[in-house]
Amino acid sequence: MALLAMVVFGCEKNDDNSISKSFVSATVAMGSNSSNDIYYSLANGVASSVERSTWDIAFSVPLQTATVLINEGAGVELYSVGDTNDWDAVNEASTTGRSKLFNDKSDWSNGAFNRTATGFPNYGWGTYHANTDHNVGGDSVYVIKLSDSSMKKFMIRAKLGATSSNLFRWADLDGGNEQVASLPTTPYDNKKHFIHYSLVDNQVVEAEPDMDSWDLLFTRYVVKIPAGPGQFMDYPVMGVLSNPDVKVAKVTGDPEKVNDTGATFSDAADVIGYDWKVSDPVTHEISIADSTSYFIQSVDGHTWQLYFTGYGGNTAGTIDIKIKKVD
Repeated sequence: MALLAMVVFGCEKNDDNSISKSFVSATVAMGSNSSNDIYYSLANGVASSVERSTWDIAFSVPLQTATVLINEGAGVELYSVGDTNDWDAVNEASTTGRSKLFNDKSDWSNGAFNRTATGFPNYGWGTYHANTDHNVGGDSVYVIKLSDSSMKKFMIRAKLGATSSNLFRWADLDGGNEQVASLPTTPYDNKKHFIHYSLVDNQVVEAEPDMDSWDLLFTRYVVKIPAGPGQFMDYPVMGVLSNPDVKVAKVTGDPEKVNDTGATFSDAADVIGYDWKVSDPVTHEISIADSTSYFIQSVDGHTWQLYFTGYGGNTAGTIDIKIKKVD
């Protein structure tokens, strides 16, 4: 279910064109414990607020794509444990010694289910049948930990080329409570990049608003951080990802004085990411990185500048920013 998110604006100049002439202050509120995903429009503020725990996986909408994401920010974990012939053999020991699969934070098209892909026509979870039915046929079996912490075995049976429907199957690790579902993406063509699904509730969740209504996603996801010499650990962070149709450039210097001349714009989703805030290694107090701002070529065709001015921490779930339209 969607929860309330607030964005409070304050402008240094009070006239109809002030947003194009000066910075506007805003606060993005993700809720207690940063429990909401906030889809944000630089031109209009919050486009949508979605309680993160309402979905587990997401399927890409465009017909000639086969991306499948997991909701790692809600604690969803994924393990590849074999091929489709191994379905009956999956048990509690199947994940032993296997690495967790997470979404690529830079590339929306490389979801957790795609991380084992070997290149076209293989998408990781399945392979495109170019010479027969033009479907992507599932050939892999997974163990997935859902947003309610339950463990399931799971497989995507196919993405059908004719109807753009995703067919998938899941069950308890012992084979009980088996479910099957079909999720057609055609109703969302030209409207959404992804359509989300709750395996816990066995229902569609329209988490993403219309694709041209948002620029940034304030969310939580998992990154690897150093945990000792040559060691890394999976760690959940609060960060900002950009719309697949948006490009971002990171620029250093006084945010009130810099411009985007010569800046390199990238379509990597995590250019803003999570490291605009810094945690003191001793006190663990969080501060905002100095002299950093972001120029964003947004879905409205304009360029905007954004920089961070405050972070209320995970518990408060508030992020203070300043934005202005620069063209």
